[in-house]
Amino acid sequence: MTEATLPARLVEVEAMLERSRRRFEEGSRLVEEAHQLIGDIQSQLLGSPAVMTADESEEAASKLLNSIRASGGDMPATLCGGRLAVDQSQRLIRIDGHPIGITEMEYRVLELLAYARNNVVTRTMLLKHLYRRADDQPQPKIIDVFISKLRKKLRNASNGAEFIETIPQRGWILRDIDAPAA
Repeated sequence: MTEATLPARLVEVEAMLERSRRRFEEGSRLVEEAHQLIGDIQSQLLGSPAVMTADESEEAASKLLNSIRASGGDMPATLCGGRLAVDQSQRLIRIDGHPIGITEMEYRVLELLAYARNNVVTRTMLLKHLYRRADDQPQPKIIDVFISKLRKKLRNASNGAEFIETIPQRGWILRDIDAPAA
């Protein structure tokens, strides 16, 4: 390469980089739009509001938790159906009739998910259920840790079945999974 063509080549490479940068930004924008559309479709399918303000989220969490507390005596001893059972009287989790070892906090997360099964449970709802005092609340990401550990334990005990589903920008749902045919 001669010294005369070097500046021309440098300009050409810079132009290629700028085109690539614009394509990348456009691709990122399209991916973000796709994520938003998927969230909107999921919320329509699940019947949850498309956008929830902090006050609305707080109110929904309070209503769900108050209904749990108010109906404490009338709640069934065992929540869920199919392969997973949450036994409230013994505070045990069973898959296919076999008890699963989980911590108290993991149990309380699963208890709320089981009570609201097939409905979205938000991070705020879980935090309110786990930490009743406002000054007692840890970082919200602790919920992700509990969910992750629960998923792993449930998956291992059920030969790979996924009971907890993440709904992007909404929360989690505990799905009923029927027992395999004998």
